[in-house]
Order: sequence, then structure tokens, then C-alpha cells
Amino acid sequence: MIRSGPVERSSRSSSLAITGFLIGLTAMATAASVPGSPLHPLLPAGVEPRGPFAWLARALGADGLHGSALVSAGVAAVALATGGFLLMLREAWRGTVSVRTVVILAVAAHAVVLSLPLLISRDVYSYIAYGNIAGLHHANPYVQTPADFRLDAVAGFVGPKWFSTPAVYGPLFTGYASIVVRTVHALSAQVEAFRWTVAAASLGTVAVIATTVRRAWPTRAAFAVAAFGLNPVVLFQTVASGHNDLLVALAVAGAFALMLSRRDLLAVAVLALGTLVKATAALPLVLLLVWCVARAPAGRRLRTLLTRGGLAAAICVVFAVPFFQLHDPTLGMLELAGHEGWLAPSRFFRRLLDGLSGDALGVVARVGFAALLVCAVVLLCRIVWRQATRTDARGDPVVELGAAWAWSLLLLMMLGPVLLPWYVVWALPLVWLLPGVPRAVLLTTSVALALSQWTAEPGRFPAAYDLNVLVGHYLITPVVIGLLAWLLLDGWRRWRAGRPLHDEEGVARGGGEQGHDRGAAAAGER
Repeated sequence: MIRSGPVERSSRSSSLAITGFLIGLTAMATAASVPGSPLHPLLPAGVEPRGPFAWLARALGADGLHGSALVSAGVAAVALATGGFLLMLREAWRGTVSVRTVVILAVAAHAVVLSLPLLISRDVYSYIAYGNIAGLHHANPYVQTPADFRLDAVAGFVGPKWFSTPAVYGPLFTGYASIVVRTVHALSAQVEAFRWTVAAASLGTVAVIATTVRRAWPTRAAFAVAAFGLNPVVLFQTVASGHNDLLVALAVAGAFALMLSRRDLLAVAVLALGTLVKATAALPLVLLLVWCVARAPAGRRLRTLLTRGGLAAAICVVFAVPFFQLHDPTLGMLELAGHEGWLAPSRFFRRLLDGLSGDALGVVARVGFAALLVCAVVLLCRIVWRQATRTDARGDPVVELGAAWAWSLLLLMMLGPVLLPWYVVWALPLVWLLPGVPRAVLLTTSVALALSQWTAEPGRFPAAYDLNVLVGHYLITPVVIGLLAWLLLDGWRRWRAGRPLHDEEGVARGGGEQGHDRGAAAAGER
């Protein structure tokens, strides 16, 4: 068969994108395999980079780099990995790479990440510390802190900010952590247990996304898988760090797949379990309950609320009862609300107002951002109710519900008091549903946050760490603020005009045909 000119160009561009992604993946893995890499947090004794990328680092002489040269190599690797991802994302959007190719690359990238040491974050040590408190010391991690058990092997590895902080994760995850520490004894093996857990959740999310999108919007399937499975934030800052946010992503993706199959009771159960890992999933759960009640006949709405809401409450009670106490009946949520992240827009405005007013008006920013988030969630509930009760709605109203989930998680990430790279994964499984502005905001934020952390420990590279913080405060955060303003403006315009929250193109063109026929042909030939 003789290929046409456009197909040849598509083939060349997709091959270039795949090559660029593999180069970025290799560069990042090699930089992370250098002993003493700035990408490493504090590691347990005896844990050193091993495997093929450690050999490659030695062969290239990278193990001889020190100081600023080593930091520069790390920054270059992060940039290459991010650039390779963007190339793949562009070709996936154009339809010039197949879903199969993207899935294979995602699985290979996860395998590479699991061959590397722990990267970027110490949060996994907090998981282990809370697991020790519950599973070994038979105490309550929502009352006592790692500082109360200083003789534990993990105590010296917990981040200073969290050393005297009670657990802020859901009781299901805390219970799981207690099982891990009782089953696996070596600290390094416990770290790997959590990393393998979230890697399985990440690949499970990839599988759910691929299956769901191929059914709902086939021409966006490769893009949807690439946006999640090849994203450097997912790979290097979430899987490699063992963050439980990927369990939330799996719950969101799984619940939406269930809703497309009209299994709303199971979807409620899945989101309730996700909420018991991290309270983030409570927003999609609330929107789902609103949708279920609105869809029910007027005379059965109370019954629907009691059955669906009762199911969610019963699941939460089962896992929360072992940890419940009056000291903090919110099980860490009140504690978490008092924290503030270094990249969060709310922190930027609080410090700005404090600087202008002599520390008098900073609280206005915290209250204002919280109030804006509450108003946005209320508005999303109204939109979901209206869409669920309309009889003339175009397309599947479940699509609007999924888009509302994505909007709520995106707004929570950007308006909340803490903004960290791994928070991006909450909404990424549904990015393919979003219209242009929120889709661009989510993906651009993921890229900005992927570039935001390239020095994990201030003690080993103090100058580079200080520079990293300055770049975050005065470059990354202003970019995020601009994206937030763009997102809020687009949301306001959509609400005023009565436009849907999801991408209208998919509904309007009957299954989401984007006019990528030539690209799809090229992908099929690959």
C-alpha cells in the first residue's frame, strides 16, 4: 500500500514524538540513578540506585558529577521528560498514535519508574509512621504523632513539617498502612510496598481510561491515556514517590466508568472508598448524590437520598469507627485545613496582603479562597441538578456529571490552601471530557508542577533548593494564578450563558468525531 503525503508526515511526527518521549524518560531515569541525585529525598541506609539506568549513569560518567553540575543535569532531565511528554500529547491529540502504542509506553514507563529509588517526596515515610502508630503501637494516629514514637526506625525519615502532625489521610488508607507495616518489616521494603501499590493503581487507572474513552469518545482515547499515563507528574512525582493520590484517581475513573454503565450504587461505593483514602474524593461523591436524587422521580427522591447517601455513610462508618475519638472527630480534616502549601495561590495572596497590611489582612485571602471554593461547589451542584432533570438534554447527562467532577477537583486543587504536583492526578482521568479552557488549564498546570521540583532535600543542595523555592514562588505560582483566573472566567461565562461543563464537540458531532480521519488512519497503520 502506498501512503499518502499527509499519512507520511503523521508517521514521521509520531515517530519523532515517541523517540522524544523515550529520550526524556531515559534522561530522567539516568539522572535519578546517580548516587546522591538531587531528585532523591532522604533514603534508608543501604538503598542505592541499581539496575540498567544506574549502569548507564556510570557508563556516561554521570556518577562523577557533583554540586551544581549534578543539579543542572537533574534540571535538564526534568525538562527533557516534560518536553517528550508534550510531544506525545500533541500527537495523541492529533490522532497520529494509536491507543495501543500509548498504553505500551505507559506500562514501560511505570516499569522504569519502579526500577528507580524513591524520588522527590518523603510522604511515604509519613504513611509508614502512621501505620506503625496504628498497627504496631495500637494507638490512634489521628491523636498521636510520629514525634511520640521517636525510637521507630522511620521516625528520622519523616519530613520535619509532618513529624509532629497527626494523620491527615482517610481511615481506609491508614488501616491499609497498618497492615503493610505488620506484614513487611524492613523500611526499604515498606517503601516499595507503597510504591507498588500506587503503581498498580496508576496502571489500573490507565486501563479504565482506555476502556472507558474508547467506548465513549474513541478519537480521544489515545489523548486521554497519554495525558494521564505518560505525564511526568504521574510518573516521577506520584508513582515514584508512592503517593496515595493515585488511589483517588482510580476511584474517580472507576466510578465514572460505572456511571456510564448506569451502576450508580456501585459508583457511590467506589467514591466512598476513595474518600476514605483521601477526602478529595468527597466532592465527586457529593455531586453524584445530587445527580442520583435529581434523576429520581419526585416522589422517590427522599428514598434515593437515603439509600445512596446511607450506603456511603455506612461504608465510611465501618472504616472510621476504629479511629473515632472526640479529640479530632474529623479524622485529620481539621488538621489538614490548617496547613498551607508553598505553591498555592492562596498563600501568595495571603503573604501579599500581610506584607501590605503588617500581617493584618492575610486571613482575608484564606477565607476568600475557601468561600470561593464553597460557592463553586454549590454552583456545580445546581448545574448537575439542572442537567439531571432536563428531558431535552443533548447527549448522555452522565458526561456532564463526569465533567462536573473534573471541574470540582480542578477547582479544589487550585483554590485549596495546599498545592502539590501529585494533586493534579485527581482530575486527570477526566481531562478528555473538559472543554478547551479547563482542559488547557489542567494540562498546563501539570506541566508547570512537573517543572516545579528538582531538588528534594535542602540539606544536601541548599543553594539549589533555595533557587527551586524562589522559582516556585515567583514563577510557577504566578503562572498558576493566571491559569486560575482564566479558569474562573471561563466557568463564569459558561454558567451565565447556560453552556455545559463538558466539551460540546463530542456531543455535537455524535460520539466525538473530531475530524481526525487522516490521523486515525495513520494511527491504524502504525
